Amino acid sequence: MHQPAQHEQPLAGERYWWTPIAELDFNEHSAASISLTSSLLGAVIGFGLCALCVSGWSAFGVLCVYFALVSVYHMLEYLSVCLYNPERLEMGSFMFNPDVGNGYMTAMAVSLAEYLAGWLYCGGRVPGWLTCVGLLMALAGQTLRTLAMVTAGTSFNHYVATKRAADHELVTCGVYAVERHPSYVGFFLWAVGLQLMLSNLVSAGLFAAVLGYFFVRRTRREEQFLLRFFGRQYQEYRDRTSTLIPGVGR
Repeated sequence: MHQPAQHEQPLAGERYWWTPIAELDFNEHSAASISLTSSLLGAVIGFGLCALCVSGWSAFGVLCVYFALVSVYHMLEYLSVCLYNPERLEMGSFMFNPDVGNGYMTAMAVSLAEYLAGWLYCGGRVPGWLTCVGLLMALAGQTLRTLAMVTAGTSFNHYVATKRAADHELVTCGVYAVERHPSYVGFFLWAVGLQLMLSNLVSAGLFAAVLGYFFVRRTRREEQFLLRFFGRQYQEYRDRTSTLIPGVGR
């Protein structure tokens, strides 16, 4: 197929992919878009694991694990919605660009730049105990977030719901019995853990500060709507269930 002509270019803000065999509108939730995206993520995961086996637990091996874990995150985001909340499934469920301002992509690029700079100009990156701690944090965070999405099912939403849907129920079982916002805490652990795994101390600090501020604001807003949706039922749940996110009550 030919490469898109000038008049066929997407509007500003839209995402468009061209490959030798297909032209794909990233915003179009089509079988072709899903297949290509999933294939690319699977290829990155496979390459990362194979490269780790070849290079061992080295600076390059850790970088390969990083790419594999990031790809697993995006794959599980989409898969969890597909299996347990299909009514809200869209290309955006891959969560490549969760915020309008491309902050996620910028942050990941900065973290990668810090790692490469340390590797090339600061005497290399030798994996140590901090790498292992970060890896465990990232795995724990991914597990917690995915469990939260699966447990919530149709009540889970990637965005703050301002109107109660017909199938929206207050979920208080599973991981929600011990943490009010497990998906947010899981993402925080995953994101900061990845930076610690890379020994990116600057990025780890920035991620913790920015995500902490973001989730405090988001949970406060979200809990206002949950109180409106469920009233006393949510108030009682909030009173008996704590959260690791500071500044939002108990």
